[in-house]
Amino acid sequence: MRSLSVRLTVFIAVAMGAVLLLLGGTVFTLLENEVSQQALSTAQTTAKQTLAAIASRHDLNDPITVNNTSYLFGARPDEVIVNTWLNGQIWQYSQTPYLPKPQDLTASASGRITYRGAQAVYYTLPFQVNGPNGTVPGAVEVAVTLRASEAALLLLRGLLIWAGLAGLLLVSLVGYFFARRALQPVGRLTALAMQMSERDLAERLEEPRGRDELSALAQAFNSMLDRLHIAFQRQSRFVSDASHEMRTPLAVISGYAELLERWGGTQEEVRREAVSAIGREAGRLQRLVHDLLFLARGAQGLQLMPSYFDLSEVVAETAQEAEALHSGRVIVDATRDVVPVHADFDLVKQLLWILLDNAIKFTPEGKEIRLQSLREGKRAVLSVEDEGAGMSEEARAHALERFYRADPARLSGAGVGLGLAIAKEIADAHRAELTIASELGRGTTVRLKLPLARADGAGLDEISAGDAAEDKGARPGRQEPPGRATDADQTEGL
Repeated sequence: MRSLSVRLTVFIAVAMGAVLLLLGGTVFTLLENEVSQQALSTAQTTAKQTLAAIASRHDLNDPITVNNTSYLFGARPDEVIVNTWLNGQIWQYSQTPYLPKPQDLTASASGRITYRGAQAVYYTLPFQVNGPNGTVPGAVEVAVTLRASEAALLLLRGLLIWAGLAGLLLVSLVGYFFARRALQPVGRLTALAMQMSERDLAERLEEPRGRDELSALAQAFNSMLDRLHIAFQRQSRFVSDASHEMRTPLAVISGYAELLERWGGTQEEVRREAVSAIGREAGRLQRLVHDLLFLARGAQGLQLMPSYFDLSEVVAETAQEAEALHSGRVIVDATRDVVPVHADFDLVKQLLWILLDNAIKFTPEGKEIRLQSLREGKRAVLSVEDEGAGMSEEARAHALERFYRADPARLSGAGVGLGLAIAKEIADAHRAELTIASELGRGTTVRLKLPLARADGAGLDEISAGDAAEDKGARPGRQEPPGRATDADQTEGL
């Protein structure tokens, strides 16, 4: 029984059968008890009427017509049997055979007996009369047969059984029909899922009308297909771009290795040039692989190690290191405020280096690069502003995409376009906002907006609780954690 519609139908049929059985049994039992009570009431009334007739007589030898219909209340004479017992002997009777002799002539009794093959309800009413030799005990015994009632009850039981079976069959058929109809979207969803592959994600499930659970399921499934389609497209583009970026350095390394094999043993200049080019391209490949691994970890959720620190200290430290590494560049720390944040120190510094490297690449010597941290309401803002060539509107719209470069020919060898994508992953992990403002010929400003930490240590609630490690209250050291880039290995951006 693998079909859900069949299982639902069986469940409905079993539940309906239990209800019908309980209802029919209750009705039949109540009616049967009511018939018995009515028969007992008739027997009691007849016995009292008979005893009243006996009491009105002065001559005990004068027989009483005990089955007189005047006190049978409409019952047929053959349905009511009356026996009068006097001094342990049958005295008067309405029918034969006699009813069983009462065991006790001094107490009333009632119950059921079998009379002429049918069930009967009896009632015994004791009395005493004065005879020639003193008081004589007696009893009036009345039985009301249930033959006609049993026939009616038997007919009713048959009607209840057949009507219940017919109703159960009808409910099962209707339930199966509606179950099949209601589960049609599930069947289409299953067929669509079985036919679908990662290369064919364009087909969508027809959403049923209404706002029930099946409609919500179809909408959720279509929404999932949309996300999968986008994810597979991004993955395909990502693999294609990564392969393309790796092809050039691998080709260069292969070519220089061949050159080194042919001429490196005899020509010193060729050997030095080949070793230098191979080392340069190997470093580029190393940075590319490192960036790809970082983005792969980011897709699964970066593990943050947040701590409380002053954002202005990160800016000052990075500016000092950049001036030492890039002599001749004008790098200005314009921070004037203390900006407390609760974030991952190393990732924030890595993000700042990415933005600073981009600014250095595209800003001519002698132009100023401004680093700044400041407060804006309940936000801490990290800003990198340069006086470079700026970006077009199209380049700015795609700047945060992986492997995007505004002018690949002009920027050949300058980077693979993963820097700002990594910066966005870091910002997203902190639930921060990364924005780019740029115009051609007027430079570029990149701003990161983080939650500003309060004096009571609040602010962590805006960072994913699952990513927050235990805060030991100490600022992280300068040793880089496993898997993160050092200052010398910062990724290259646009």
